[in-house]
Amino acid sequence: MRRVKIGLALGSGAARGWAHIGVINALQRAGVEIDIVAGCSIGSLVGAAYACGRLPALEKWVRSFSYWDVLRLMDLSWQRGGLLRGERVFSQYRALLPFADFGHCRMKFGAVATNLSTGRELWFTEGDLHHAVRASCSMPGLMSPVAHNGYWLVDGAVVNPVPVSLTRALGADIVIAVDLQHDAHLMQQDLLSVNLTTSESESEGGAVLRWHQRLRERLSRITPKRPVAPTAMEIMSTSIQVLENRLKRNRMAGDPPDILLQPLCPQISTLDFHRADAAIAAGQMAVEKKIDELLPLVRPVA
Repeated sequence: MRRVKIGLALGSGAARGWAHIGVINALQRAGVEIDIVAGCSIGSLVGAAYACGRLPALEKWVRSFSYWDVLRLMDLSWQRGGLLRGERVFSQYRALLPFADFGHCRMKFGAVATNLSTGRELWFTEGDLHHAVRASCSMPGLMSPVAHNGYWLVDGAVVNPVPVSLTRALGADIVIAVDLQHDAHLMQQDLLSVNLTTSESESEGGAVLRWHQRLRERLSRITPKRPVAPTAMEIMSTSIQVLENRLKRNRMAGDPPDILLQPLCPQISTLDFHRADAAIAAGQMAVEKKIDELLPLVRPVA
């Protein structure tokens, strides 16, 4: 009797992507064994670490981020292609995941990117693992694109935000999909959020941010009718999210996952990578909400 293969499709979502860690941890605790992983954008970064057995190390790393740690990882670029080069964060990621090839993955893994010249999606399932993840994470306008075989590659979310199709193509019989952008319309706060955790509020940096927040609140009371214009980064990221959501709904209508998990974290903005604790908790809660659907996937102990 052939064993049913369970696949996990990890969607795009920038800083919300740490919710994928909570989802995976909760699935493991529930006894759901994953055979195949496919990721898009931040989903490919988390998925690669999981497929190579390095998820605990990734979780420890991202939980340690402070607001200023995230800023230090942002290597601004004045060259064409993107606001960030991405070398700082990916050099640390390579140290965390010292496996250069897909052959080191303990389970089938795939990452999706977008060919900027043809508009088609490109599936990475072999070759250079870090190259695939870097290409899949190249959010247009924010991070510089990646050269590949004479073409330029950008974020896979442009064409396939939640890679259910890739997961099935890799051999999954049942697909669990994680959608991080379903509630994107609820938040749209400043990209560098001033919502502070307890530990941040006690730090010197937290004090500066609290002062900045109080100043903005006071100014808003003085001129309550004057709307605050969104920044260029907010406009770009929100516009991309709107397009991704429309595309995702269309693709899922034609190829729906068997189980859809939707972590709720509207308070986490695009670059709030220092809010890993909240995102991971949201991922765990999303699994708990669907536990009745997931229990039939638990394999009996031989």
